[in-house]
Amino acid sequence: MKKLKVLVVDDDKITTNILFKMLENDQREVMLASSGEEGVDKFKSFGPDILLSDINMPGMNGLEMIKIIRDLDSQVKIAIFTNFDNKSYLLDAIHLGVNQFFFKPFDKEHFLQVIERLSSEIFKIKFIQRSLTRHQNILEAVNKMSQRFLQHNDWDETLYEEMHSLKDAAEASALFLFKNEESEDPKLARRFLFINENSDAQPASILPYNSLKLNALKEQLQRAESYNSLKQDVVESGQALFYEYRVNSLLIIPVFSNGTWWGFLGIGNNENRVFDATDANTLKTVAQLIGSAIDNQYNLKMLNIRSAIFKHTVDGVLIANAENEIMHINDAFTDITGYTLDEVHKENPKFFASGQHDKNFYRDLWHKIETQGYWQGEIKNRKKNGEMFIAWQSINAIKNRRGEVENYISIFSDVTAQRSDDKKYAHLATHDALTGLSNRLILNDRIEHAIFHAERTQKRVAVLFCDLDNFKPINDTYGHDVGDKVLQHCADYFRSTLRSEDTICRYGGDEFVIILEEVDSFTTMKALAEKIMQITYSPALINGHVIPVEMSMGVSVYPTDAAGEDLIKKADEAMYKAKRAGKNKMVCYQSEECFSGKENAEKDIFNFAI
Repeated sequence: MKKLKVLVVDDDKITTNILFKMLENDQREVMLASSGEEGVDKFKSFGPDILLSDINMPGMNGLEMIKIIRDLDSQVKIAIFTNFDNKSYLLDAIHLGVNQFFFKPFDKEHFLQVIERLSSEIFKIKFIQRSLTRHQNILEAVNKMSQRFLQHNDWDETLYEEMHSLKDAAEASALFLFKNEESEDPKLARRFLFINENSDAQPASILPYNSLKLNALKEQLQRAESYNSLKQDVVESGQALFYEYRVNSLLIIPVFSNGTWWGFLGIGNNENRVFDATDANTLKTVAQLIGSAIDNQYNLKMLNIRSAIFKHTVDGVLIANAENEIMHINDAFTDITGYTLDEVHKENPKFFASGQHDKNFYRDLWHKIETQGYWQGEIKNRKKNGEMFIAWQSINAIKNRRGEVENYISIFSDVTAQRSDDKKYAHLATHDALTGLSNRLILNDRIEHAIFHAERTQKRVAVLFCDLDNFKPINDTYGHDVGDKVLQHCADYFRSTLRSEDTICRYGGDEFVIILEEVDSFTTMKALAEKIMQITYSPALINGHVIPVEMSMGVSVYPTDAAGEDLIKKADEAMYKAKRAGKNKMVCYQSEECFSGKENAEKDIFNFAI
């Protein structure tokens, strides 16, 4: 895996020098910029995976720079650092897709932990993307190879060119093909083709199975079994081919012709990774295509239908005729969609369309197939059980020598899980990992949203600042694991008590902030607040321990008390009044307005004893 690229943008040279020393290592390459303008220029040339930037800079500030960069790259991880005196920076940064926030001065341990987490996420995404891209490239190379092999009587005239394409698609460093000298019990094999990017690799043109101690490999290939291993996992006596071709990983696939072992195809790379099952299965297709071409018993149409691409790939495959009627599908198609051949035979592939794409999408798709012979992209389809799935799909038009379309071949992979991971990472950026509640980064945004709706409907918004009483003794007595479960118990109680339009946020530690939207009266607000305070009647049962929950609550109301983030401050002040009044109570910031007059409330402090 290539080094991770990090771009640091700050006009403070001391800060950039500190970050440079903290960040640069064997896995990260760090580039520095001293202004927003320079940051944009270096982003374009450097192409970083992570961008770290200050906000306050002369000229183009950090947020202005991030807006430009987000238009250039929607996937790059972005972290900003400042003292955040201006709280509006947080909301603007969230809207721009900032992934992480740091406060100056830096806590080195926390900073590096966050950077390592971001790096781990990026490496995981890059690994998945690289695997998907490599697999798709192999499929395309195999598909092209199958057409060229089967359209030429002398298939080996195209072999060298197609094997080069396959080597590049599989990200291999070496590729070779050997033909056995005898058919019954071969003692040696002669090299048929050899490609290697390492000039030091000079293998012999004849491979004697006995002298190189490859009898075990020979028996494995005769049984139609492939060989897939790392050099380090093989005993020294079995490393001959690894040294011959200067590779660390080797996949060897037998080639059969007319049911007889003809020889083998070898593919190696210099990385310490074996070929994964998906790529290995697809590469087996190549050996079968070679065997089919050697046989020369089938015409182009039948070989395309019965090729190993169709039989053995783990991706779904369907073959349609020139009228776009489904004629054949493979087992993976049934596994993914739930449809059998009897159910889709003679049907148009739009049979399992999801309804998520408009006419323009399909018009552009078919325009590209008609003008370029293929289409490739992401598409949403629907399974037999009604479940929608996301597919990475390619559609190829198979033409005869007169240029007429005879078949359409579609190959697709179900990438729903990968897209689900992307959504999960976005969710983690705005939610508390322990409780699943919203975190404080989006709290002000939710308050503004609630106020906007309240103004339209002439209603109120209430902010409840809740702080658990005597929470530290719970951690000290039972341990932090139990303390975490108490917090989860509270989060579950709040979720079960409140309405869908209300917002629950874990503000930090044992503090929770609740936003009650569209409150039509103080009576409604009081009833909801009292219902929340009834958590004190719901002790947590954890590991056999009955743990009482006590809580102090402060309440502020819009528009009576404040607006925006000041609502949180007022609710916090009211909560501390409740603490000073003896804890396990609820206090409204302006009690005379909240619980008086026509609402018929008599006190500003309500004690909820357990």
